[in-house]
Amino acid sequence: MIDESFLSFRNILDKLLDIPGNSIRDENSGMHFYIDEIEIATPVELDISVDDNGKVTIGSVPPLYRVNTSFRPSYHSITVKAEKYTPPENGE
Repeated sequence: MIDESFLSFRNILDKLLDIPGNSIRDENSGMHFYIDEIEIATPVELDISVDDNGKVTIGSVPPLYRVNTSFRPSYHSITVKAEKYTPPENGE
């Protein structure tokens, strides 16, 4: 069972990549650009659990706190890169 303060890894990816729309516009200046690719790098804390059937579940959150101590916690690092899929024009 995942610690309740953690999200499933799938949910954290969904939230990281939940970007409204695919473009940003400034109607006053007549400018806009399209988002075709995004890359996000962040430290994460992981909670890995195995149930009685051997199913592995990964929970994840951004670091919950930072405390100055002589021993620093070890965070994992994750980089997520999402790229817009554009099918070839010739149908291949």
